[in-house]
Amino acid sequence: MDEPIFAPGTPDYQAIVDHALMTTRGVRQRLDFDREVDDQIILDCIDVAEQAPTGGNNGSRRWMIIRDQQTKDRMAELYLSAGVDWVIETAKRLEGSGHQNERLMAGARHLGENIARTPALVIPTILGRHDGSGRPGLFDSVIQSAWSFMVALRSRGLGTVWTTMYLNEAPAVAELLELPDHVTQICLFPVAYTIGTDFTPTSRRYPAADIAYFDRYGRTKSQSGPGVVDEIDLKAKPEAVRAAIESLDVPADAWRFDLEQVPGGSRVRLHAPVGPSDDSSTVLAEVRRTLDTLSERLKS
Repeated sequence: MDEPIFAPGTPDYQAIVDHALMTTRGVRQRLDFDREVDDQIILDCIDVAEQAPTGGNNGSRRWMIIRDQQTKDRMAELYLSAGVDWVIETAKRLEGSGHQNERLMAGARHLGENIARTPALVIPTILGRHDGSGRPGLFDSVIQSAWSFMVALRSRGLGTVWTTMYLNEAPAVAELLELPDHVTQICLFPVAYTIGTDFTPTSRRYPAADIAYFDRYGRTKSQSGPGVVDEIDLKAKPEAVRAAIESLDVPADAWRFDLEQVPGGSRVRLHAPVGPSDDSSTVLAEVRRTLDTLSERLKS
């Protein structure tokens, strides 16, 4: 029997799957609050999500679908009191400022002010309570399913965003939805059709060659050969960090600093090649000492 043309390993199959995965974005400002979503579409997406792996092959995920308007109105109140009201006020202050978080906060504000208008709110839950051990525990059987739900929505022209701040009001939500004590809420998905479907991969991600390590932490491989990388977050503005970097006496010209602004300060990633006669552990230790020196200079 001939193999189907559209099958795993074929270019078309790979392209479609990759595109769906790479363009499933967290959508806040492009949710169509006025277009109705049929129950069956949501159920179909949950059917897809339920195919995700689960620990012990135990079907312990349960999904809350909130449609009733009075219930959505109360959910919106809890969403705001969980901390989103602060987000909205922050977004108002940042509006027009050019701050790095202005766009993110604007999206969160838009969702917070309109979440009661969302056609459906979906909460994935799992049977059981986390043991507080710090291990993934329950969550390793539900997070992959929740992500699959997002991708399934995307393939049907719908969108959502993964929200967890509402969990600050989890007990009140549980009471509202009559959740048993042995059920754990994971996140909240506001579900709607998207305004347009032209979402694209984001450029704000590191390439795999910079963040994938082989056999030991910090050991990279690229077209230019093996290397090491380490990083540090600093509570300083990029301009100050850049000036401190320029004052460093680095061991080799081939070392590369990457600097980006992150909430609360700056992130520095230092890349160093590993030559044929070099020991990667020694080079990585030098990289870490250099970052420690940078941190100390910024404190002084």
